[in-house]
Amino acid sequence: MKETVSFLRQKGISYHEKYTVKPHTAYKVGGDAELAAFPHSPSELRSIIAWCRARKLPFFLIGGGANIVVSDDGLPGITIFTENLNQVKLQNGKIVAECGVSMENLAVFAAGHCISGFEFLYDIPGSVGGALIMNAGNNDGEMKNITCLTRALTAENHVVVLSGIQCRFSYRSSRFKEEKMVVLEAAFSTTNRRPEQEIRKEMERIREERLRKFPMEFPNGGSVFKRPPGDYAGRLIEASGCGGMRVGDAQVSTKHRGFIVNLGHATAADIRGLIALVQERVKDAHGVSLEREQILLPEDMDISHV
Repeated sequence: MKETVSFLRQKGISYHEKYTVKPHTAYKVGGDAELAAFPHSPSELRSIIAWCRARKLPFFLIGGGANIVVSDDGLPGITIFTENLNQVKLQNGKIVAECGVSMENLAVFAAGHCISGFEFLYDIPGSVGGALIMNAGNNDGEMKNITCLTRALTAENHVVVLSGIQCRFSYRSSRFKEEKMVVLEAAFSTTNRRPEQEIRKEMERIREERLRKFPMEFPNGGSVFKRPPGDYAGRLIEASGCGGMRVGDAQVSTKHRGFIVNLGHATAADIRGLIALVQERVKDAHGVSLEREQILLPEDMDISHV
């Protein structure tokens, strides 16, 4: 990694060796990154990725740290943290946000400009890049509903600009995920307008509902499994007798069965073991194979941005 460290130093890109990933993940688990980089601009991000791809060096992007389970053994290669790519602005009648902008900051920015349609993002962990790749959403909305244009880096290191339709959004997936693209920034719709006070009232309603329905009092990575056709993962988990089931300090939430929580001292191995156990129990009881929504790192390294 000496050559890579020299490259980062020459480019003036902030980095750390043997960097602790755990505080950057929603579950608060995981080992160290072999090398961590903190780009301050999309051009720095592109240069790091081009360097890695040219040398077949593993790389991972972490934004808000939701929806991932980082191995206790850590991450090889370079882990790129996008927290400094946090610029959001009004430009040409659109909200333009870099990939590291948090969901909550995007919602707050929109509200401050009396722009509606972003309320569903309030109090959701994660960042713009990961949310677009996974087409993040809930009962109140999805990323596909507000996205106009996205600038992304292809697997061949070409920068492309895609319209909302060209992004091919689907349930918890997108063209970015399918073609291993890295999201750089996106432009969002500003057509829905209403008074800021009304928007903030709706945001608070959504936050209160999340606090009531979901186990926000414990570290968690969000919904663990995708919704199976014609059913709900939480219902199947409950019907399989998995409610409250534990592996170590990882527990199937007693508030919402679709979540796994860290009761305080869980390891990534605990969470991964519990995920596998729940899948086994549901398969045995109902013949349904629950598909993970959450990403295991480094195993699922084809996912380019989380």
